[in-house]
This record gives sequence, structure tokens and C-alpha cells, in this order.
Amino acid sequence: MSLTELLLQAKAKKAEEFLFVVGSEPRVRLPSGWTSLRTSPALVTEWNLLQQSLLSNQQKAVLETTGVVQGEASFESVRIGFSFFQQDTTMKAILDMDLDGGRQEIQLPPSLLETCLRMKGLVLLSGPGEAGQVWALHRILQKLSEEKSFVGVVFSRKAFPQVREAKACYLYHNGDFARPEEKESLLAGVDMVVFDGYSDEESFEEALALAERGTFVVYSMKAPSITNALRRCLSVLGEKYGEHGAPRLAEVLSMASGQYAVAGLSGEKVFAHEVLLMKPQVRNMIEEEDVKGLENLMASSPENSGILTLNQSLLQHLIRRRVDLKTAFEVSRDPDNLDQLLKKVGI
Repeated sequence: MSLTELLLQAKAKKAEEFLFVVGSEPRVRLPSGWTSLRTSPALVTEWNLLQQSLLSNQQKAVLETTGVVQGEASFESVRIGFSFFQQDTTMKAILDMDLDGGRQEIQLPPSLLETCLRMKGLVLLSGPGEAGQVWALHRILQKLSEEKSFVGVVFSRKAFPQVREAKACYLYHNGDFARPEEKESLLAGVDMVVFDGYSDEESFEEALALAERGTFVVYSMKAPSITNALRRCLSVLGEKYGEHGAPRLAEVLSMASGQYAVAGLSGEKVFAHEVLLMKPQVRNMIEEEDVKGLENLMASSPENSGILTLNQSLLQHLIRRRVDLKTAFEVSRDPDNLDQLLKKVGI
């Protein structure tokens, strides 16, 4: 089976990732898991062909010099994100297949879009790290580009699906710089900075500092809930800045929002959300590092209060017949509260 046939087979299977390691079987990651495309190992000649198919001469030179190159390319009208690694006898490529074709249509809470459109402070996005989180962020950036004129930088260690530019201009970068001056030059004069898929202490501190200087920042991280994400952020700031860390976050945070995939009635994915707007009571709790109080506040908040709980979002999906009761109770973190909400609306 030729290299082209392998890529076409990966495309036909709607693979999410293609793993090519010289000396090992070519493999793809499907929604059901990893599977081999053939039993024979990948060859050096195929490695060379893969480079010729996807890399420019400049990128080949970077790979030869540094051993690593990342970027995007087009294959059979499909946009592919790639990462090539080459060191000694190790030759490996990871392809993010069909960045646009796998796009998911996600209904976002109106308050999330409205807050982002104000382009002020820091918006913290969280989720389990699955592909829907990237596409939710992509939709936010697309909406901003259609509504406002500005320059933004998107830091992402994986190939980020490019936003169709309207009024705004986005610059994409993997976040690795040879010298601090390079980052300073890139960020000079930008209005917005996005951190996609980051969760290390250094990147969050940088995001906070940018927001304090007046740059609008969206920080998208992997976390199982809003309160977990906030607890981790407060822990980082507390360790470094002591009692002054939490007030800094409370001052600039505009919103925290979480997104979670749920199996729909027809087998498709639907997404439930949490939303926490920075009202005075919420801001005071963050300043006091009262995460338990935030959890209690979210559990007891009525609709249209600036807070959307996971159970309230699941209830909306149940009313619209997008998910079944069994699935909703499996996803809920507080089944008793969900049961009370269902009884109030007669379900």
C-alpha cells in the first residue's frame, strides 16, 4: 500500500490523527481508538515522500537543523496539521487529519459570546480537552472576527484551525521562541491573545499579566469543571504571590465557562455548559479563595442569574429532547439537584 493510499484510507475512515513512525505500522486514531492501516512497517522512502508531500523547502531545512517542524498543509482538498520529529534513527510524523472537515457545530451560551465580544479582561475556558473545546474556541474567534476589527495572536501547540478572517487578523504560533525578544515583537500592539490547550504555571501567569496590561485574553485549559480550573489557577497564584494572588485574578477575570460532551439521542455529540459571570458576590469569593462557597452558589443559583450550572444546561437539552434521562443523570455531578429541577418543570 503506497503512502498516498495510506493517507486516502485515513481520510476515508475519518481518522482524527495519523501516526507515522519509520519501522512501525502506520496507525490512525478513530473515534473508537487506535488501529493499524497495514501490518508492514513504515519505510524511510515513505518518510521522504511524506516530507515532499507536506513540507516546503524551508520547513525541510528547519527539520534537518532542529529535528522538529510543525505547520499545516493541504492534501486532496483536506487541510492537515502536522508535526515532524527526526533525531538519530527516530523518524516520526503526527498528522492532525482534516482540521476543517471535522468541525463541530456547537451552540454556545449567549452570555459567553456577549462577554467575549466586550473584549475586556480574562476569559477562562475549561473542558476535558476533547475536540469540541477547540471548535467552541474557533467559533468564538470567528464571531469576534465578524464583529470587530483588531489583531490577535493564537498560541497553540497543535495546529489550530484557521479562522476565516473578516474584520480581524489572527496570527498563529506554537509558543516556542528562540529569544524573549521574538515574543515581545510578536505581541507588540496586539489587542487579543489566546492560549489554546495550555495549563502550565508559566503560561497562566503570562495570561494574567497580559490581561492586567489591558490586553483581552482567552485562556482555554483542560479541567473537569469550572471550580476545578479556578482552584488550580488560585493555587498557582497563591504559591507565587501569596495573599496578593487571588485579588489579581478577581480583578481581571470577566468570566469562567466550561464545556462537556454528552451523547445525544441520535448518537451525535451535544455539549452541556457551565457559566460563571463575574458579579460582585462571585468576585469577592474568588478574592477570598472561597471555592467551596462558589460551588454552593452555583448549586443554588436560579436561571438568568449570570450563572449557568451543568444541571441547568442538561435540563435544557432534556426539554429539547437532545439527550435521554439516563445519559443526563450519568453526566450530572449532582443527580439529586437534577431530579429537583426535573420535578419543577414536570418531567
